[in-house]
Amino acid sequence: MLLTQAELDANALDPETLRLAVQQVRVNGFVVFEGVLPSDVVDELHEDFMRLFRDYTAATDDNRGTNRYQTHLPFAAPFNAPQVITSPFALPVIKALLGDDCVCQYFASDTPMPGSEYQAVHSDIHRLFPGMPVAPPTFAVVLNVPLVDFREDNGPVEIWPGGTHLMPEDANMHELAESMDSKPCIMPRGSLLIRDIRMWHRGTPNRSDAPRPNMAMIHARHWLRTSYPPIGIPQETYDGLSEDGRRLFRLEDIGGTVDRFP
Repeated sequence: MLLTQAELDANALDPETLRLAVQQVRVNGFVVFEGVLPSDVVDELHEDFMRLFRDYTAATDDNRGTNRYQTHLPFAAPFNAPQVITSPFALPVIKALLGDDCVCQYFASDTPMPGSEYQAVHSDIHRLFPGMPVAPPTFAVVLNVPLVDFREDNGPVEIWPGGTHLMPEDANMHELAESMDSKPCIMPRGSLLIRDIRMWHRGTPNRSDAPRPNMAMIHARHWLRTSYPPIGIPQETYDGLSEDGRRLFRLEDIGGTVDRFP
């Protein structure tokens, strides 16, 4: 979705835009707000991310397939900028889907480097109620923030929209995906991709000459528990967050330390 200049100037979604965005996630599995983060914010995020990423890749092996790295991010500037963690565009959609008491429980990235390969088609979470004949309402969403343009050649995430997040019964995902429509998420840097965590997707090969970084956050209903490492947030940092920020991260490691490579 392209937001209007009035929405961008006001840092607020029009009620009709919010309604449509929520419906897109509920019915189609995802929505994209294209290029809404200011260029200077994205520049700083990209510069600091790449500095950390170069150190990280020099110290460890790929961990999400060939030449593909998952990296947990430190809860510190510039990554915890208000435009990112309490986005006035993404957060209203997330709250409408998950409730005002939702939490953020994952603060990381997935970055394919040149030479990366296709991932297997997958969902980002296990089935909560195996055998349930109907799909439960949305209980978690992933927010992706591309730090460079996602192009055909640099490994954009490929998604299977239109209901894969609503599959009520066990299905052979890999067999079905081959015969179903999918699409690469082509979008400019600084966009916001909000997708139901159950949606089928996969990483694609990066055929460019540079990494394709993005930030990833998982927001969930407060009762959902996952095995992700807790986000270390110093007390002073937590106290300095907005009310929305404190509420989103209230179940993380408040008073903990910021690890360079959590």
